[in-house]
Amino acid sequence: MLQGELSFSALGGTKEVTLDNFHCQSQAVDEEVVWYVSSLNAGLNSKSDFPVQGLGLVSFENPHLLVLRGQWALFQLTGQYGNIFSVQFGSLTFVVVNGYQMVREALVHQAETFADRPNIPLLQEIFRGFGKHSYQDSGENFHLFAMITVSGKETGLISSNGHIWRQQRKFASATLKSLAVNFEEKVQEESRYLVETIEEEKGQPFDPHYKINSAVSNIICSITFGNRFDYHDNRFQELLHSLAETLLLIGSFWGQLYNAFPWIMRWLPGPFRKIFRHWEKLQYFVKEVIAKHKEDLDQSEAGDYIDCYLKEIEKGDTSSYFHEENLLCCTLDLFLTGTETTATAIRWALLYMAAYPHIQEKVQQEIDAVVGQCRQPSMADKEKMPYTSAVLSEVLRVGNVVPLGVPRMATSDTTLAGFHLPKGTTLMTSLTSVMFDKNVWETPDTFNPEHFLENGLYRRREAFLPFSAEPHHPAMLNFLRDSISFQTFLIFLFIFLLIADYMKNRNPKNFPPTPFRLPFLGHIYLLDFKDPAVTVSKLSQRYGDIFGIHMGSMKYVMVNGMRLVKEVLINQGDKFLDRPDIPIDEEIFSKIGLISSTGHLWKAQRRFTLTTLRNFGLGKRSLEERIQEECQCLVDVFGDEQGNPFNPQLKVTNAVANVICSLIFGNRFEYHDEDFQRMLKLMYEMTVLHGAVTSQLYNTFPSIMKYLPGAHHTIFKNWRLLKKFMQEQINKHKEDWNPSECRDYIDSYLLEISKVSNEEKNLLETDIRFRQHMSRMGMRGVGSTCQNPWCGLDPVWCQDTLTVPVSLTHLLLKDHDSDTFQEEHLIACSLDLMFAGTETTSSTLRWALLFMATHPEIQGRVQAEIDAVIGQARPPALEDRNNLHYTNAVIHEVQRKGNVIPFNVPRMASEDTYVDGYYIPKGTGIMANLSSLLFDKNEWKTPNTFNPEHFLKDGKFWKKEHFLPFSLGKRACLGELLARSELFLFFTCLLQKFTFQAPPDTTLTLQSLIGITVAPQPYKICAVPR
Repeated sequence: MLQGELSFSALGGTKEVTLDNFHCQSQAVDEEVVWYVSSLNAGLNSKSDFPVQGLGLVSFENPHLLVLRGQWALFQLTGQYGNIFSVQFGSLTFVVVNGYQMVREALVHQAETFADRPNIPLLQEIFRGFGKHSYQDSGENFHLFAMITVSGKETGLISSNGHIWRQQRKFASATLKSLAVNFEEKVQEESRYLVETIEEEKGQPFDPHYKINSAVSNIICSITFGNRFDYHDNRFQELLHSLAETLLLIGSFWGQLYNAFPWIMRWLPGPFRKIFRHWEKLQYFVKEVIAKHKEDLDQSEAGDYIDCYLKEIEKGDTSSYFHEENLLCCTLDLFLTGTETTATAIRWALLYMAAYPHIQEKVQQEIDAVVGQCRQPSMADKEKMPYTSAVLSEVLRVGNVVPLGVPRMATSDTTLAGFHLPKGTTLMTSLTSVMFDKNVWETPDTFNPEHFLENGLYRRREAFLPFSAEPHHPAMLNFLRDSISFQTFLIFLFIFLLIADYMKNRNPKNFPPTPFRLPFLGHIYLLDFKDPAVTVSKLSQRYGDIFGIHMGSMKYVMVNGMRLVKEVLINQGDKFLDRPDIPIDEEIFSKIGLISSTGHLWKAQRRFTLTTLRNFGLGKRSLEERIQEECQCLVDVFGDEQGNPFNPQLKVTNAVANVICSLIFGNRFEYHDEDFQRMLKLMYEMTVLHGAVTSQLYNTFPSIMKYLPGAHHTIFKNWRLLKKFMQEQINKHKEDWNPSECRDYIDSYLLEISKVSNEEKNLLETDIRFRQHMSRMGMRGVGSTCQNPWCGLDPVWCQDTLTVPVSLTHLLLKDHDSDTFQEEHLIACSLDLMFAGTETTSSTLRWALLFMATHPEIQGRVQAEIDAVIGQARPPALEDRNNLHYTNAVIHEVQRKGNVIPFNVPRMASEDTYVDGYYIPKGTGIMANLSSLLFDKNEWKTPNTFNPEHFLKDGKFWKKEHFLPFSLGKRACLGELLARSELFLFFTCLLQKFTFQAPPDTTLTLQSLIGITVAPQPYKICAVPR
């Protein structure tokens, strides 16, 4: 904040004005800004015939204040002197026009009248004698922004006038248009380089100024010079720093002082002398590039602007202005004007996004919806992104990177707003007055993207003039003006995506150690989708038993080893009961059911399910008999193969599914039932496709993948068909449902729904009668109380209550289960039971058969023990388990080595907490690596070998603490008892009747298939009857 006084005199008198607490606005110093700061000192010396009628003439007695306050000081004068007034700075005078209508009148309606550029002392001194003699002393003879005089001729694109300007502009526009075919690709390519160099910072604080400048400059370099420069190129970086310092110095007090008193300042020392030295470097740099192009010039192919210009020179047209000095000027114009405006706009954009997080979030949502995070943005996306386009336009408006138009000079006498302006008058257009016009913008001093939106669509505002309205500037380079917006849009998207990704996914202080993550992708690049457990094992060796891992935008903490797994699942179990948001599971389960639900809903569903399953035999003899019955059916279908090779997958799945079906539906299904077989195939396909690459990409980029083909769409389709199947089963139950006699889980759930509905009805009736009672007592109204208000009601409701709210509905129904037990939840819970009760057990049994076929000596010992304890006359029973030590050990080793659920089901921290000294913020996903327990080298003698001895001690079965295939804690598998019973009975029954072998001339593989479970690859096996 700056404070000071600005005194000025007006025609007809003098008036003092104090401008306090002016906010110093940081602006881009591009070619227009350089012209702006120069023009504060430029203009005409006052002439005797200068018209003064009604035109305020302001004299700045403190010019340093104008330098510091810049366009805002001039904007402030508008309220006092109107939209047109003259300002004298030192010995220089110029006319300032303000407001959209006045600026349009000057630059559009009288464009030809104000077509020329004025002379500016500092720039004239810099270019004095250029092309005539060499640099002698302080570097005054070198080019800046093409304001060059070569043998008395003006040159360049920006500062030239008349025929020279028209000729150079026409050539530049045509050439750049022909080179713009691959412009979008160049911007996208440079954006990738920018992302890489920002990644090198590895999340540490850094100043993005020169990285962004390098990227933007490289885009115009690729068009002008034919190549880009590496960000670590020392000379390129030196030139960019010289450019930045030079522009800063031109806009400084010393630069403006030079323009005000050039005849004195040219003989004095000062910081402005650096300007000459810096531009000498730029001139030599461009000269070297031109010389190299002349050596390699190919007449048949023009690769860039310099090549095209050199070919034009070789035509030898003496009447044209195509010569090397002009090429040098034009090339520098393109190089300089193609950098600062866009780079500064991007820096403003990032700053505004940090200052307005709610706007940033809306931009990010639109980017995610249209572009996503797995491809580069393109200009084709712009039409679909009205809010992002509006934000960028608002950045240019409020950022105000070009506050004053390039100064103009009248080519003839003219009249403007009734005032006479003689030929040679310097005109300055205040674009600030247009961009902050209170008559045009609803909230001009506020960053508000709604300025550019109408009914949700982007609208271009007539008064939006970030690059002026004058034809001279865009005609000079229509392509460049469009490309500034183009570059801003694309590069902003790239940088915003990168920084937004970093801000959203950066780790808090004291978060567990995390491998280097790629923006947007996270650590997905590290995972081996064929065996992710191997990847996690390698990471734990490097980072320890607790480390962070990012999957897309989701942040997880992986815990390994018995100590930390127990800490998370037992000691802090209540803090890790919730489920994280996994997009593909959210799309399927919708946060309801038994597996994906959280909080009160999960507790109610789990409590009801456990009670109901126990009522129908879980852990009782009746359920054992059902499993034995299904074992015999499975033996029969295996026997039908008569020892020939077959795939056991569907048969085993059918048998296991029938056990849980008898609990859910009250009946089993025949193995040839087409509807049931189709359902099992849908379930198996879903299980397998869960591990597909496209499914994992859906979890990382759901907003994009939902529009792309892939396995995830098959999963969603299968789920819809499974829900339809389950709805049919429920409808059948409802047809003959008897609330006094529940046959199965569905009947029991329907009864619970009915109970909840009746209870809710009774509670509402109670509330109505209570309200009527209060009304009779004259106590109507919420919040009123009375002594013993129940008196006079039916005895069944009488209570000895002293104070009761009049309306009880919100109290009686607040914790009621009316939203918990619904038919939608019944479908979800039933399908959860089907999945959980089928796939894990059937996958384990298929591993068991495969291990027996590949380890015939172990299979022989199991069969010998079964023969000795059970024989062949009766089926196995659960009570035999205590006598079948080796068989029991083999089953447990199958579960350990098969490792069907290697990472448990993910949990989520419901509050901030600490694990092993590391900070785990609320909402962080937690994954307990059960593989780290089942393959712990310190616990198992041969962890990578199938060895039943792991569970034997002195010939007796010995269960080890590290054996946790069903997890731990309150969210441990609720079907553990059922699964253990099924595994024992099915396995012993099959080994009792068959010997399993590989088909002739076939070698069985132990490779796994990663899905929801880790199952063996499909295989064929021979079940030879014993």
